[in-house]
Amino acid sequence: MIYTKILGKLGDVDFQSKLVDYVDFEWHETYSKLHRKNSRGGRDVAISLDDSILKIGIKPGDVFGLDADGTVIAADVLATDVLSLKLENPDFFSTAKVAYEIGNCHAPLFAGKEEGELITIFNEPMERLLQGLGGISLKIEKRNEKLDFSKQISSIVGHGHGHAHSHEHGHH
Repeated sequence: MIYTKILGKLGDVDFQSKLVDYVDFEWHETYSKLHRKNSRGGRDVAISLDDSILKIGIKPGDVFGLDADGTVIAADVLATDVLSLKLENPDFFSTAKVAYEIGNCHAPLFAGKEEGELITIFNEPMERLLQGLGGISLKIEKRNEKLDFSKQISSIVGHGHGHAHSHEHGHH
């Protein structure tokens, strides 16, 4: 079955008390329009979404539709390695610099569970970049956890929002 839009959330009245079959996504797949996956229940699921997903991303609990037997087909996003960052002297400029450097790498940024904590995706270049920021005292911890998309700070994570398209808007 091909699903072409997100119909709502698992918490919505329409989907309550129905069986749910989840389609698992890695975090970096959530900003892609086309997917071919097997659900946890073994269903072959094809997803073809419009361009709006490039901005909003697939979130845990998003409902793609109902299978022929009435089962709700919904998204989940798997746990991933993250970096937890805590600024030890969080003045405005050091906070802004950390957020800017993470954004400049097109990495997603989330508010953490604790006051003053930021979460981003773990990779070694990111870890090295953050450890190398001069004049900023950062406590960095790597862990594996599910991202809380309700706490996402960055708006666009996707690839292909390239900076090279500015010529389309140029005036001659």
